[in-house]
Amino acid sequence: AVFIDRDGVIVVEKDHLHRKEDLEILPRAAEAIKLLNNSGYLAIVITNQPVVARGLCTIAELDEINKHLESLLFKQAGARLDRIYYCPHHPNPKGKIGANEVNTDYVKECECRKPKPGIILQAGRDFGLDLSNSFMIGDKLGDIESGVRARCKTVLVKTGYGGKGGEEPVYMCTPTFESESLYTAVEYIMMAKKEEKEVRNDRSKLWNSREIRGRI
Repeated sequence: AVFIDRDGVIVVEKDHLHRKEDLEILPRAAEAIKLLNNSGYLAIVITNQPVVARGLCTIAELDEINKHLESLLFKQAGARLDRIYYCPHHPNPKGKIGANEVNTDYVKECECRKPKPGIILQAGRDFGLDLSNSFMIGDKLGDIESGVRARCKTVLVKTGYGGKGGEEPVYMCTPTFESESLYTAVEYIMMAKKEEKEVRNDRSKLWNSREIRGRI
């Protein structure tokens, strides 16, 4: 599978996006997901959404935002997401808070908030995935750290935060590679998959030729 962060990777990074009207798909992001759809890779969103804990929106409203995202992706390129996993929690929300204050039901330490790998591991169980042959694409080092902890290959894109800023501590992780955007990251993954297939085919041909020679 290819796991993809939402904000700053698929959609334009905005300050705690909590209204579906504010969704704006990044250039060629829908095309990138369509490439994944045609490749055999699952396209799965893995996203922190502390807007719920902050009281900026409800779970139902977040679900509506994600449905709108899926609708926009399909309209732009016929692209589909296989699933969206999100963490609605925050251990200590500060700064931008909703009119009704924080939602205390979601103010807590959890195992699903990146950089912890909880929802990647959950997706792995749900879909029976080989995580070592999966990728995590994100614009923050917390995304990369999450992928590393789940034993995935990782890609840091230069859109969104581009590995800088945000509410993050310093992580010492290093991405497998960096890319300009989601589209170029997916292109790289497709190229790597093609090269791996060619290597397997070459090995198979070599093995078959040895078997034939052994019979002569």
